[in-house]
Order: sequence, then structure tokens, then C-alpha cells
Amino acid sequence: MSSKKILIIDDEPDVVAYLKVLLESNGYKSYSARDIKTALQLVKEINPDLICLDIVMPNETGISFYMKLQQEKKFRKIPVIIISGIIESEKFDFHSYVKDSSIPAPKCYMEKPLDIKKFIQNIKRLTN
Repeated sequence: MSSKKILIIDDEPDVVAYLKVLLESNGYKSYSARDIKTALQLVKEINPDLICLDIVMPNETGISFYMKLQQEKKFRKIPVIIISGIIESEKFDFHSYVKDSSIPAPKCYMEKPLDIKKFIQNIKRLTN
């Protein structure tokens, strides 16, 4: 069986490097994008099994990327884990950012610094 493909979208090189090591040491194939434009191209090229998405990005937010993903029928089923350091997980309310209630909230929200065990558990749960 081929390893699951995880796309990391984050503009911080240290975070990307950390997540790549974490994912690859747990048997996943990782890809990364540091901006939304590159991320959209990669989604089309690799059709990832899961996306790890930062909210705060240069030029365009992770929320904006997520909404674009939801508008494409081919990609809306890809599970997304939002990873951010700006909001505590129990206080994250997706629909306070996105007023369109027809757009489902991402499958998971995790705050930085990551709880590694929970992160890998969520990846396994969402890719099986």
C-alpha cells in the first residue's frame, strides 16, 4: 500500500520542516507549500489525502484557501486540519470567520505548539 500524501501549507520554514519530519517518521509522504497559489497548484497535482493548513499566511489566508477548496467538488472531500498559533482550540469557531453556513468547518483544529501524539492520532483518524 502506498503511503498517504499529506500537504503542509504554512509560510514558516521551521514549522514546515518540523511537520515534514514528524509525518515522514510516521510513514506519510509529505509535500509543502508556503503560499496559497502554490498550495492550489499542488492540490491539483498530487490530490493529497489530507491537508495541514495554517491560518495566517502572506497575501491570502488559510481560510480563503479552504473556501476555494470547498468550491471545487473534486477537492472538498479532502480532510483539512487547521494548525494555528493565534486561537486556542476550544475558542476556534470557523463560522465566525466564514458566514456561509453551507461551507462545512474543517475536520480538525489544532493549536501550536502541537501535541504530537494527538496530531498523529488525528492524521490516522482522518486518512483511514
